[in-house]
Amino acid sequence: MVVGSFRLSVRMDKRYTQVQDFLNDDQFVEWVVSGRNDRVWQQFRAANPGSELLMEKARQLILEINEAEDRDLPSLNPQRVWEKIRHTLHDPADENQPIPVPLWSRHLLRWAAGLVLLLGIGWLIQQRLTPKPITYQELIAREGGESQRIEKVNQRDTPVRITLEDGSLVTLYKNSKLSYPTHFEKDKRNVILTGEAFFEIAKDANKPFYIYSNEVVTKVLGTSFRIRAFGDSKQVVVQVRTGRVSVYSQQKTHLKDPETSGLVLLPNQQAIYSRTDENLSRKLVDVPVLLGAHSANPSPIRYDEVPATVVLKDLEKTYGISILFNEELLNECLITTALGNESLYDKLDLICKTIGASYKEVDAQLVVESKGCQ
Repeated sequence: MVVGSFRLSVRMDKRYTQVQDFLNDDQFVEWVVSGRNDRVWQQFRAANPGSELLMEKARQLILEINEAEDRDLPSLNPQRVWEKIRHTLHDPADENQPIPVPLWSRHLLRWAAGLVLLLGIGWLIQQRLTPKPITYQELIAREGGESQRIEKVNQRDTPVRITLEDGSLVTLYKNSKLSYPTHFEKDKRNVILTGEAFFEIAKDANKPFYIYSNEVVTKVLGTSFRIRAFGDSKQVVVQVRTGRVSVYSQQKTHLKDPETSGLVLLPNQQAIYSRTDENLSRKLVDVPVLLGAHSANPSPIRYDEVPATVVLKDLEKTYGISILFNEELLNECLITTALGNESLYDKLDLICKTIGASYKEVDAQLVVESKGCQ
């Protein structure tokens, strides 16, 4: 019992962030194959619910490999193998004539059989570890099928405007589909999207709105945003116009609080989910837009000999984007200019050129780098 507790403490310190981490653990493999230290691993499973899905994938993979190794590969008939080789090469010899198989060939066949097994196991591992795309039809099936659901399809070049039961508005773009129930449930509003759409969600704090698109879940209470999730695309993109949304992978829905595994997006931010490596990242949208009242009155703003910090803080407010800078250094940098309909990045280029600074994007934030002004 003392040994088991010691092993558990060591294992708890080790990080299991992917299936390979379990496969590389000899004690885990031994437990799957022989059941040894079952209590220890059951305790680990209970203490680490976030690792349960990875743990189960690794367990199934080990069982399949173990089963493959037990198959009767040594029973390969060398005579039949050589006959197939000769047939493939179109050997003109009489196919009914027995073919002597030399001793070295028998060893070669054994080696080849082992190689085939290894290649097969490698292929099996690759297939199991490669994420399987989730289709639009699968998502509908999970919601109970097509009965009691409405589907809107847009094959035209012009967007289609859809008003949902709760007053939410959806702009559906070309080659896109939206599926939603005739009546939303009491505690949530679920819709399914394949393609591209812009959402303007009616606020309801007691009934969050969920959009399922490929492998990604987007949760909102009331905001406007765009989702691009075509079935054959390698990425799912969520772009926020107003408000804030939570984005996470459908693989995390089994967790008690799946949102903690994802990202929270603010205006002018986007989440990009890679369907090949299951990675979710956050960055700014390509063309940030003015927010709220600022967008309705984009008249030029004149600055006369004001600190660069004032101009940068104004940009933060009008675009809702965090701009990081050394306030002490930039307070000495004075700017005289007028900013109007230019894009955010054009404005930043102008400011940085004026004060001899530069900027870069880091995790959906802008960082201005400067040595100050003398």
